[in-house]
Amino acid sequence: VDKRPILNSVSKTFTATAIGFAVSEGLIKITDKVISFFPDKLPANVSENLRNMEIRHLLTMTTGHEDEPRRSNTENADWVQQFLAAPVVHEPGTYYVYNTLGTYMLSAIIQKVTGEKLIDYLYPRLFRPLGIVGARWQESPQGINTGGFGLYVKTEDMAKLGQLFLQKGKWNGKQLLPEPWIQESRSYQVPSLPAVTKPHQVKME
Repeated sequence: VDKRPILNSVSKTFTATAIGFAVSEGLIKITDKVISFFPDKLPANVSENLRNMEIRHLLTMTTGHEDEPRRSNTENADWVQQFLAAPVVHEPGTYYVYNTLGTYMLSAIIQKVTGEKLIDYLYPRLFRPLGIVGARWQESPQGINTGGFGLYVKTEDMAKLGQLFLQKGKWNGKQLLPEPWIQESRSYQVPSLPAVTKPHQVKME
């Protein structure tokens, strides 16, 4: 019996960890502009706010959207195009709203810069060192791992990721992720509560 439950939002932590690996390997910077990765997916009119959106805004869910962008579940829907077409009402970094499709964009960026699906990129860097086997990840119609949800791993595998963060990125004596990345990921970024009210302005330094 497969005992791997589906991870919904916990999947986002695995996706963000992949970004940490890509940054440490010099493949991307968190200040890279999101649109720079998808020049063929842009809307006809690119707003100034969309132009200024960076990877760090995807990580902190401060992309500037007024409402969470929605994806279509139709067979050929392009989720990257749908994200980029959503109105960016606020200046990125100044407004928080929960954003699952934003995490999907992180997965799409990983696949764009590495030529590998997110799950395949993570296997030698995270899953294999931590002894995580048999992981599965749902995909979009374009064959990109969903990023913000849809990862199947065992409950103890989630605990292993948590332990890695508690150990400041070190596992069995080896530094898998740079300690500064772990510290930054565990530190306060933006206010996200109360979740039942409308999103609100945040001050980003």
